[in-house]
Amino acid sequence: MSQVFDTLPLDYREGQIPVLLELPHGGHLTPSEVKPYLHPKFTPGDRREDSDEFSDELYLDLPAAPHVLRFPIWRAHADPNRPCEDIGADGAVKTLTSQRVKIYQSDRGLPAQVRRQVIERYIEPHQRRLVELVASSAIEKVLFCHTMPGIGTGGSNDKGELRPLIMFGNGGDQKGNPVNDCFAERALLLTLSEIVETSVGDLDVDFNFCDVIRYNHPYAGSHSLNRFDPEALRGKQPLTIEINRDLLLHNPDNIAPTRAIVNRLVLALAQWRRE
Repeated sequence: MSQVFDTLPLDYREGQIPVLLELPHGGHLTPSEVKPYLHPKFTPGDRREDSDEFSDELYLDLPAAPHVLRFPIWRAHADPNRPCEDIGADGAVKTLTSQRVKIYQSDRGLPAQVRRQVIERYIEPHQRRLVELVASSAIEKVLFCHTMPGIGTGGSNDKGELRPLIMFGNGGDQKGNPVNDCFAERALLLTLSEIVETSVGDLDVDFNFCDVIRYNHPYAGSHSLNRFDPEALRGKQPLTIEINRDLLLHNPDNIAPTRAIVNRLVLALAQWRRE
């Protein structure tokens, strides 16, 4: 069935605690506008590997009942985690996946008019709603939610390297110090890390990974955080979370205990106060 919308079908789920989760890369819709331009060798597997696989399973419908804003389009075709003016290969409307796979027939990607339609119909409505939610007094904490490949990809700065089970990003350094005081404090990252470290025994981790927890490596969360004027995030303790997909590919039974860990993290965010 053709999938074309006058405006994006926003997927916002109102919560009961003052925490907002954004899921920018878990969607599974392909807009009909892009279909005539797809490269014949671009496969459903390529599209899936470019997405945050298991995002829905880990972050949706948590018992803690946070607010959730989920982007429903495949990341390969529209990425709200990038500025709309970013027309690079890994920009808002991509030409290559994160695995450096060509998406469209032309090296330039979509025609300019179609690219603009994708931005206006899908990306901009999501980004506007995200800004509104972050500004709302009902939202006190913000968590940008992702999953990541277990080994650095060809387009990443840690190509071929093992990754941790979970990574937190506040735009700062590998000790967890934020790049500015509008982003999540190091003390909050330490609090969340303790929850993960005391819960990892619930998981089957008999596979290769580097650490249980890392901060700001391989991703500092800059794409998520830098979409905003930092002052718009002040007091909201924004941070990103990346969960290693190999944890779930290794053993699907890890989904339930990983969800439980995420739920504890969300509750801790809601309760955390600066000392």
